[in-house]
Amino acid sequence: MSDQMAAFALAAKWHDGQVRKGLNQEPFVHHPLRVASLLIQHGIYQDDILYAALLHDILEDSECPSKDISESVGPQVLGWVQELSDRKGLLKSERKQMQVERAETLSAEAKLIRLADKIDNVESLLRDPPTNWTWQRQREYVAWANRVVKNLGPCHQGLEATYLSVRDKVWKVVTGA
Repeated sequence: MSDQMAAFALAAKWHDGQVRKGLNQEPFVHHPLRVASLLIQHGIYQDDILYAALLHDILEDSECPSKDISESVGPQVLGWVQELSDRKGLLKSERKQMQVERAETLSAEAKLIRLADKIDNVESLLRDPPTNWTWQRQREYVAWANRVVKNLGPCHQGLEATYLSVRDKVWKVVTGA
């Protein structure tokens, strides 16, 4: 099996049955596919980065063993996935704060994936927001995502412009401005 198929197969296997929080109950695996697609749309074609994009949520959202990632697509991809994984043993507020604080220390590759991830997550508030999120909760999410993105520092002009555009559209909706 090619590494491309191995990365997708792992994502599909370990995200099987998981859905996004919106009314449409979209299969979760669509999210990492969109993250990888955003990278490709912005000229990022490095296979290992795309594999890590497909797998970026797998360690924190499933029981996938780290060795499965390393054996399927290599230790470098595993390293980026680990960089991007929240520590599930912490309180949600602590995980969110750590994501803000750790953003500036991520590798260049992990920063690209984190930025594409934030684009898709913020844009999902337009497409299909979580059913139990109030406008206030959505505003808080966008404000938090802004802190994460700001702490990434400059990493890719095109992705940054896309994030700002998406953020501004969402902000208008969630604030009524």
